[in-house]
Amino acid sequence: MRKLKGLLGILLMVIILFETTAYGATEPPQKKPRPRTHTNAYATMMYMGTPRDYEFYVATRVLIRSLARLRANADLVVIASLDVPLRWVRAMEQEDGAKVVRVENLNNPYENQIYFDKRFKLTLNKLYAWTLVEYDRVVMLDADNLFLQKTDELFQCGQFCAVFINPCIFHTGLFVLQPSMEVFKDMRHELEIGRKNPDGADQGFITGYFPDLLDRPLFRPTLNGTKLDGQYRLPLGYQMDATYYYLRLHWNVPCGPNSVITFPGALWLKPWYWWSWPVLPLGISWHEQRLQTLG
Repeated sequence: MRKLKGLLGILLMVIILFETTAYGATEPPQKKPRPRTHTNAYATMMYMGTPRDYEFYVATRVLIRSLARLRANADLVVIASLDVPLRWVRAMEQEDGAKVVRVENLNNPYENQIYFDKRFKLTLNKLYAWTLVEYDRVVMLDADNLFLQKTDELFQCGQFCAVFINPCIFHTGLFVLQPSMEVFKDMRHELEIGRKNPDGADQGFITGYFPDLLDRPLFRPTLNGTKLDGQYRLPLGYQMDATYYYLRLHWNVPCGPNSVITFPGALWLKPWYWWSWPVLPLGISWHEQRLQTLG
């Protein structure tokens, strides 16, 4: 009987170990992240706890693969919270060629605000982009961007650059930054003292942290590739709202680049849902990229 109990105990341990490994261990990988191979990086973030975790995981992989297919001259970085399943981390590293940086979720001091949306509780993890100090410049991205062409000239931009897709407010779905631990520590301090943040998410915090961007000059790439200093507004073509692109601009920005499409904030219009195609046909392009890369 003792031998039988011992064998059952060993079998139970093996089953638990198998399930933990195969179905979503959340411990950070023991191996070190990929070393830097370029001086700049495209980065995005991933965290858990939304009703659409898997969809955003797939979207992140499509984004990484699309940049790789465009032969972006930069590292591809995913800032992933510690609870992202280990099998997802391994897929992004081993299959997609990304460098995954594991981080602890930043505390959100705004979650008790009246109009706070719980979907955005962990979007402040985006501030970790400033800790990527091994890079000269980082283009920080949301997963629902679709690249139409290569945009490596963005790495010429200054300490902070973003697109005004709203006449008065820039969008944080794509921005350029110069990493700095001093800036990151100051942002953490601002969180601790409760800097005003109207939406309780990264959008409200970052736009409040750089309040004068509207008065900055418009970014134009330099012919010799020199990196600029200061803050710049990015032309609309670096992050066009998909609906505006169709309805007002007729699929073309006449005065600037046609480089990156961002999809509306409404969840039901994200490109990974088939029903968004009749409204936003670029969703078909997104699925074509998914099929060509992930199957």
